[in-house]
Amino acid sequence: MTTDDHHIRGNRLTRSLRPVRLAGRAAVRWAGTYTAFGEKRQQKREQFVLRTADDVTQTMGNMKGAFMKLGQVLSVMEGVLPPEMREQLATLQADAPPMSYELVESVFQREFGASATTLFRSFDPIPVAAASIGQVHRAVMHDGSLAAVKVQYPGVKEAIDHDIDNFSMFIPLAGLMAPGADVSKMASELIAGLHNELDYLREAEWQQRFAERFDGHPFARVPRVHRDLTTSHVLTQEFIEGSPFAAALKMSQDDRDRIAEIIFRYCFGSIYRYNLFNGDPHPGNYILCDDGRVAFVDYGCIVEFDDATIAKFVAIIRSILDRNHDAWRAAVEDAGILQRNAPFTTDELWDHMQWYWAPILEDDVTFTPNLAAEMIARNTATTGLGGRINKYCNVPEGMVYLTRINFGLAGVLASLNAKGPWRAIVREYIDNAPPATALGRASAAATGKSI
Repeated sequence: MTTDDHHIRGNRLTRSLRPVRLAGRAAVRWAGTYTAFGEKRQQKREQFVLRTADDVTQTMGNMKGAFMKLGQVLSVMEGVLPPEMREQLATLQADAPPMSYELVESVFQREFGASATTLFRSFDPIPVAAASIGQVHRAVMHDGSLAAVKVQYPGVKEAIDHDIDNFSMFIPLAGLMAPGADVSKMASELIAGLHNELDYLREAEWQQRFAERFDGHPFARVPRVHRDLTTSHVLTQEFIEGSPFAAALKMSQDDRDRIAEIIFRYCFGSIYRYNLFNGDPHPGNYILCDDGRVAFVDYGCIVEFDDATIAKFVAIIRSILDRNHDAWRAAVEDAGILQRNAPFTTDELWDHMQWYWAPILEDDVTFTPNLAAEMIARNTATTGLGGRINKYCNVPEGMVYLTRINFGLAGVLASLNAKGPWRAIVREYIDNAPPATALGRASAAATGKSI
């Protein structure tokens, strides 16, 4: 990793010019592919993808803020970008260019009036991870325990505000493409989510709630927070030893399936058991522990659903599990996902929209890249019957991040080619059915209910 010695800089104009220049460089490269023919043109186009992917990743990584967050989201969404570009963007999950240690010390002096080496027995100046809003350092507490210390980049709030101003230019265009969607509310929810991620005190509160609920859990682990060393811009938590998610790609398929089930249960079990939802599903947030557990380590993007919203989710899922398409249409209308009286038959709607719930339509489903890509393609179609149906669809208030986790999680599990009884697992949550797997039984034995 190279180090950026400066604060995150740039006003709205300069931050908007960097993506414009990026697009200009890509356009020049693409035009250059027309100077060759046959196999040479194909080779040049392959080189175009690789060079542009590297350029995009470096630009997003150096800009940090909302643009880097966008890169992280795109890196786990199958079918949106060429595989080579997704692989490059995946490095943004934990390996972005970090800020200098001098800046880290300036944050500690501002927040605590003391240096990191005073507050901790030892503090590693080289970060173990650098992401869109802050970077993480390994430290040793004065009692000898290990800590992970997340330090927010100086200037990142202003950078995100500028990025949001730039994104806002595209809101009217998005509204024209999807007149059935309340685009302004969706954008407001996404913006509020980004701003919430800047407040580490808020994140610490959410993380502690998850830590309490998963305390002693047999396969999911949440690091506890050290509140006395946490502020709005510094978050200190228990350090989790383990391997990155990428290590799972070299494991046996049985081990991959087990890890996938843990992630699936953590994501959806949190919703249906605790009304809580962690809306940032990317591999950089998962640590594979040596004892077989998976640790979930980022809580900047949390949503808490009320009982009425959960009831609407349950009505949709139950109609799907019962294969009752009329009840399904009524449920998605009641939830605000589909406009009432949309001019399509229920069969037409089901044929197009069923992909959103594809993993629970059959008893055993394998997450594949093709399945994940089809889920996204159907739900973002702008042409044909699918495009016409999508004009009558909406993402209701409070559900923007739920959409993100469906697409993002599908991409994560597709990278594992994970097969599982997802339908039966969801029945545990919806109908209080008996645990369908060994992991479900272990959870029920330890906590009184499967998750």
